[in-house]
Amino acid sequence: MNFTELLDKGWGILMVVLFFGGSIFVHELGHFLAAKWRGLHIERFSIGFGPKIVSWTSGGVEYRLSWLPLGGYVALPQLADMRGIEGDSSIDVKAMPPISYTSKVIVAVAGAVFNIIFAFLLATLLFFTGRPTSEDRASVEVGYLSETLQNAEGQEVPAPAKQAGMQMGDLIRSIDGVPVHDWDDIHQGIALSAGKAETGERKIEFIVERDGKELPLQVQPIISQGMKLRQVGLRPGYTVIATALYKNSPAITAGIQPGDILLELDGTPIRSVAFYSDYLEDKAGQAVPLKYQRGEDVFDTTITPEEVAIWSDGRTAVLSGIAGFDTNRSLLHQTPWEQMKEVVSTTWTNLQALLNRNSDIGISHMSGPAGIIRVIYSAAQYDMLNTIWIVVFINVSLAIFNLLPIPVLDGGHIAFATINKFRRQPMNPNVIASLQGSFMILLFGMMLYVTFFDVSRWVSDTSESNEIKETRIAPVFGQKAEPASDPTE
Repeated sequence: MNFTELLDKGWGILMVVLFFGGSIFVHELGHFLAAKWRGLHIERFSIGFGPKIVSWTSGGVEYRLSWLPLGGYVALPQLADMRGIEGDSSIDVKAMPPISYTSKVIVAVAGAVFNIIFAFLLATLLFFTGRPTSEDRASVEVGYLSETLQNAEGQEVPAPAKQAGMQMGDLIRSIDGVPVHDWDDIHQGIALSAGKAETGERKIEFIVERDGKELPLQVQPIISQGMKLRQVGLRPGYTVIATALYKNSPAITAGIQPGDILLELDGTPIRSVAFYSDYLEDKAGQAVPLKYQRGEDVFDTTITPEEVAIWSDGRTAVLSGIAGFDTNRSLLHQTPWEQMKEVVSTTWTNLQALLNRNSDIGISHMSGPAGIIRVIYSAAQYDMLNTIWIVVFINVSLAIFNLLPIPVLDGGHIAFATINKFRRQPMNPNVIASLQGSFMILLFGMMLYVTFFDVSRWVSDTSESNEIKETRIAPVFGQKAEPASDPTE
């Protein structure tokens, strides 16, 4: 590991501590300040659960950092009996005066309110700075159609989108009746779809625009091998820009320079890197007509891809010698309200898919603390502004999740307080304790289950990435590649 990689990793860890830990701290700070304001007894303020790493006492309150980074809590024995999670209280709760319904609701909802305020402040910052986006993310154009895909059993099967009659250049207007505005909408619409035909087969209803006319297309998605999500074999269409070239490569011979826009291959528009690479895959040694643009000028040339070794074991690929691609990029200036609305809409859609029995979304697709840490860590090494956008998303989602009427969560406290308000008498403490204990076990079990899949994906992706780094070699053009050796010889 070189010094630059070490700095990147250190920066990623710092951002995790700042933003993930900060989001938990902000949530608990809301409870803490509201409890102070309403005069509740505060036993403990903890970031994390379980045994303490370090603690100190100030003003009668114990402040601690604990070992399990699955959230945090403010121990408020007057609000609810949470000894199973928060530990025993040092006071006799029964001897303390009861707190009002209003105080209970204010204290319970304050954590979510503080997360929303934190998210709103970050969203305001993004409104002024702009959030980086790219043409492929903003696209609704089909730029590539896979011929085949691997299903959940690892078998190569015909790609559903192409099989259903979708064409490159189609503009996707809606999925299952819901309008789409960018590729994130399309990706989410496919993965979270829950449609099923009368025969029981999965289906997705697309409306595409082709030659100015809207056409309905019914696609039967397959389940992917890795994530077990619906997929149809689509990639977005966007402007393809060459950014780097290998020495002595066919691209240099063809006259291409960094910054050139690739327009056409053999008369077919180039609207994705996937199409460009796939089209040349079986054309080693053939001169393929290529049109590209530099500034205002358009040039016609031919490019002759070569078969070159790209793996240390001698395996080859047919390449044109373009070492890097990019597309048009811009800054998206959404108002804080627009950003919050987008996050709430996405969170609600995810929740609906999770609860829909026809959907293929399950608890294993959720992200727990490990998944959130990974997303922040990875994003922080590439772009700070997109990292902030992720933190906006996390805080709004955290607020919504905590307000669900589930015992142990803030929404559960509000639900119990409301039931007591209407009954005009407190619920049986033993019933509440049983519900709290049962749901505590369920919640922690679910978090451990989700964390298992988060860590499994992280380990798998890291292993795959390291293997590529260790075995991939830079192609050398202008010389004949040696064929890969037969391992059976």
